[in-house]
Amino acid sequence: MNILLIDDDIVDIKSIQRSISAEHSGYMLTEANTAEQALNLIENDNFDVILLDYMMPKMNGIEMLLELKRRSWLNKMAVVMISNEHSESIILKSIDAGAQDFLLKSEVTAGQLKRALLQAKKRFELEKKLVDSYQQVKELAENDHLTGLYNRYYFGEALQRSIIANRTYRANLAVMQLDLDNFKNINDSFGHDIGNTLLQEMAVRFKGILKQNDLVARIGGDEFAFILTSFSSPLYIERIAQRILTLVTHPVIIEQRHIHVTGSIGIALHPLNGHTAEDLMRYADIAMYRAKQLGKNKACLFEDNMERDFQRKYRIEIGLRHANEHGDLAMHYQPIVDTKTRQVISCEALIRWPNAKIATNPQEFMNIAEESRLINSLGRWIIETAIIEQTTISKKLGYEIIMTINLSPLQLRDHDLPAFIQDCLTKHSSKGENIVFELTETALLESDNSVHHSVSAIKELGCLIALDDFGTGYSSISHLLTFPIDIVKLDKSLLDKVHVLPRHYHILKGLSHMLHQLRISVVAEGVESAQQVAICSELNIERIQGYYFSKPMAQCSLYVTIQDLNKRASNLN
Repeated sequence: MNILLIDDDIVDIKSIQRSISAEHSGYMLTEANTAEQALNLIENDNFDVILLDYMMPKMNGIEMLLELKRRSWLNKMAVVMISNEHSESIILKSIDAGAQDFLLKSEVTAGQLKRALLQAKKRFELEKKLVDSYQQVKELAENDHLTGLYNRYYFGEALQRSIIANRTYRANLAVMQLDLDNFKNINDSFGHDIGNTLLQEMAVRFKGILKQNDLVARIGGDEFAFILTSFSSPLYIERIAQRILTLVTHPVIIEQRHIHVTGSIGIALHPLNGHTAEDLMRYADIAMYRAKQLGKNKACLFEDNMERDFQRKYRIEIGLRHANEHGDLAMHYQPIVDTKTRQVISCEALIRWPNAKIATNPQEFMNIAEESRLINSLGRWIIETAIIEQTTISKKLGYEIIMTINLSPLQLRDHDLPAFIQDCLTKHSSKGENIVFELTETALLESDNSVHHSVSAIKELGCLIALDDFGTGYSSISHLLTFPIDIVKLDKSLLDKVHVLPRHYHILKGLSHMLHQLRISVVAEGVESAQQVAICSELNIERIQGYYFSKPMAQCSLYVTIQDLNKRASNLN
């Protein structure tokens, strides 16, 4: 055992030397008469135990312990404080400062000194294990094991401290939250291992862009948060946000695959937007939600009206969940008419929420259903209800009515959806050929293997596939070639001015001709006048749908309405 004795009294030094020599235990003793000399020795040698005199000139034993602690040397060796003065206060001070034991010089014997040295070393080893264990637990509590970044807990603590400092120095502070857009699709398409590697790469990129006093953490699955303090204006924060978004969009090469992803960022400023960590995190999250609504791959600064919008959406979501669980939603059906015979040949199933406490429309609450992932359970209820109604109304009418059901992009990513549809068809004795599933072009824009698989599997059940809202925004001929489309529904906007603007007429005529050449049936939506009906008939558009014939209606009125429309058609013919 390598021992360092620090004492300025030559008599005490000799006494301790005799005690150590008497043990013949292979101890190596080095003496130092001053604290300065001792510090030099410690810096250049490794000691197991220090025997430290409490009363030293210039720097006493407690001050020496504090200096060892400051230099991080105290966690490398055990310390036994020795003194001629017996005082409980001195003993407690020594232990609190970091000493493992305390001995009175007058009571030091060879055996007692040996026991003290061994106990001090053992106690030091146990304390070191305890400290190491604490550091490991602390690291686990504060760090994200996957990326090595700080985690949500540490981020919250750091944000609290930053806010306090910001109040003191009247500086600027920004909180940014970033969510990777459609990250679940990457996990579904390539597997979780590649998804994890992508997150690790993002963490490296984010750390590389931040200044020394800034901080980044992973606070959720694919969600990151930033604390930025080194800036003078919000414009700087927006520039940093754009730089981060650019970093995200650079492809990541994993296992020879180029993985592309985008991100959405929400920003909240202290004290402009909020005064507490909770407020800033909530407002940054709301702003990030708005960025996703605006089309993703954007950064959005929190504004006061966002809170009102968020609260409204939140209340609608809560109400919608309750309605879904308690059967407070209803299905309405709009007839679709054969252009030549004017007979009702199909109906489109449309969801309604008649008892909603907040005024809302289907487009709004179904968008919220998608954003909140409620769409899968709600969508399955819609599918089964519509299939039941298809068989019921067909039996009443005496002929097969075709039922059209809308599918959202998220539903198409449900691998179990085709099997669910098959179960519904079997359970309610309905044929696939009598069911049409409508897809929007948006659902096909970011199509991947899961979307192609779902559409193909639904088609294999004998169901028909319709492309809805054709002629708006993202119309792409490639969808007609890539997916097994049976029907195209022309958007209402194509009919609105067709009788007054020749160009609209020719566009509609050209689309109808092209679709017929591809052997795709055509449905015109939004028909509201006899003139529009005549134009559709002239252009050989097979089916028409709109308020000219009927608005969407509840199941209880559907049978009577279809009978009336069919009777009127028979009279015309």
